[in-house]
Amino acid sequence: MNTENHTPVMQQYLRLKAEYKHMLLFYRMGDFYELFFEDAKKAARLLDITLTQRGQSAGKPIPMAGVPYHAAENYLARLVKRGESVAICEQVGDPATSKGPVERRVTRIITPGTISDDAFLEERRDNLIIAIHQYQKTYGIASLDITSGRFYVLQTQGAEALLSELERIQPAEILINENFEDNALLKYFTSITTRPLWDFEFDSAIRTLTQQFSTKDLSGFGCQDLPTALCAAGCLLQYAKETQRSQLPHIQSLNVHRREDSIVLDATSRRNLELTHNLNGGTENTLADVFDHTATPMGSRLFRRWMNQPLRDQKIILQRQEAIQNLLTTQIHTELATVLKSIGDMERILARVGLKTARPRDLAQLRDTLETLPLLQKYLKLDSRFRGNDFGADSSFRGNDDNGGNFLLQSLATNISEFPNLFAELHRAIIDTPPVVIRDGGVIAMGYDAELDELRTLSEHAGEFLIRFEEQEKQRANIPTLRVGYNRVHGYYIEISRAQSQHAPAEYIRRQTLKNAERYITPELKAFEDKVLSSKSRALSREKFLYDELLDQLLQHLPDLQLCAESIAQLDVLVNLAERAQTLDLVAPQLSTQPGVQIIQGRHPVVEQVLEDPFVPNDTILNHQRRMLIITGPNMGGKSTY
Repeated sequence: MNTENHTPVMQQYLRLKAEYKHMLLFYRMGDFYELFFEDAKKAARLLDITLTQRGQSAGKPIPMAGVPYHAAENYLARLVKRGESVAICEQVGDPATSKGPVERRVTRIITPGTISDDAFLEERRDNLIIAIHQYQKTYGIASLDITSGRFYVLQTQGAEALLSELERIQPAEILINENFEDNALLKYFTSITTRPLWDFEFDSAIRTLTQQFSTKDLSGFGCQDLPTALCAAGCLLQYAKETQRSQLPHIQSLNVHRREDSIVLDATSRRNLELTHNLNGGTENTLADVFDHTATPMGSRLFRRWMNQPLRDQKIILQRQEAIQNLLTTQIHTELATVLKSIGDMERILARVGLKTARPRDLAQLRDTLETLPLLQKYLKLDSRFRGNDFGADSSFRGNDDNGGNFLLQSLATNISEFPNLFAELHRAIIDTPPVVIRDGGVIAMGYDAELDELRTLSEHAGEFLIRFEEQEKQRANIPTLRVGYNRVHGYYIEISRAQSQHAPAEYIRRQTLKNAERYITPELKAFEDKVLSSKSRALSREKFLYDELLDQLLQHLPDLQLCAESIAQLDVLVNLAERAQTLDLVAPQLSTQPGVQIIQGRHPVVEQVLEDPFVPNDTILNHQRRMLIITGPNMGGKSTY
């Protein structure tokens, strides 16, 4: 678009918009974010806000819509849920010194798959972005949860397998290249982002990935035989860096999913099993509804990942069974569940630390979580109470451990470290209940930093000075109604009524004239104003500096903290399953390498919860001699829930 015929403000807007063609541009003007032209029309439709006009530019009325700055997060959340991406453009220049339009630049990009703010996220559901690269009938898929740093790749053959993976992953955003051939497969997904072909180039992908992990090559990740998936991974990582404007230090590994490692459920089977959503789209009366009583959001998300991707590895399955049985045998799961309820969403907080977007309440919640870890460790002291359990399975599948204890629980106990120094630092630094943002200060505790304390004291004692100064001036000018005040526009002032203004001392300098009063400044009051306002500004600057230092300290411990969070999530799932096994009277299945199913007195776990009468148990036996069962009965007789 030729911008020469537009006003300077519109020229600036159009230059910025040209860089973010496929996103809505929130353009800051005063106390509003404004949208113009087609963006305004689209936002008005999606957000149900008023579409108006802003004068003319290039001889035509400019469509315009806007949202208040203070309420923007609510509107952004609605747009993200509709699959839209938004670029936030802020005023970064000083209006007082700007010649022409105030300098503006995009400071934040929000896309459905790269959001990390809790305001936009469902706490018990992963928010995943994927990239798909196609080579003939081979599909490479890279999946990233930016709120945890989990980064996976897999390769699969054929459209049906791709659909199965999409149904499992349920991505919030999908990246494809300009020549992607199978767009019809993606018709049910709302947020599709097209990237240029060169973003999927193999050599570029390898370079991006090895730089991220500081490795010579990717052989240590076991993905060297997955070139199509690596092309997708390179594109995905580069896109995430661009949108977050960060090096993403919390993404520290690349994991491989191989379809043969888990039971493959096609899209139809997954829907009919009603794992997380029923056939009407709700979450009631689903397997997750019955079994997910986890204490933490990160535990809930892990439980759903386990449920959506059932393992084939019997050794891991038996380790989990043994852990659950040990928790039940010792009855320690009840104490652990109580402690876990006081732990915050450590996983997502650490991701925001890595992105340098953690808010004060994130650090307060992390502090409180670190305070809880010693108590968690107390209950995890593994001693003679923990012993192996025989599930009647082939001993080669057991989680063997030289000490005879439970391998998985011991591993989790080791990984859930205590961080006394970090806790002490956060405890000293952050007030008990900090404000939402660092912008206005009031986050760092008194006593943490001497320089900050001095600047605050100067500012906080301003009121005492003003009371003394007002009394002094009343007596000096002999004007009992004189008062000293402050506003953000004109600063500190001495106010005298119009009738008394003729008695103002000669050294009073008129600052503002009102209808019924005159406002003045004196050299003494002006010097005090400069000192106080300077101290406030310097205090805010110092507080922001200290806050950034805290984030840097946490970054140094990020790998250990992430391992701790991951282990707490696993423990939460195991404790939850122990409670469910006890409450619902469930038994651990015995696994066999031989084909067949033998269920004695089986009960449907979901149907049982909604029946008023007791569920009638059924036996189900299938083997090489009995390969099929035919169930007959009247309509609504219970055939589908046998």
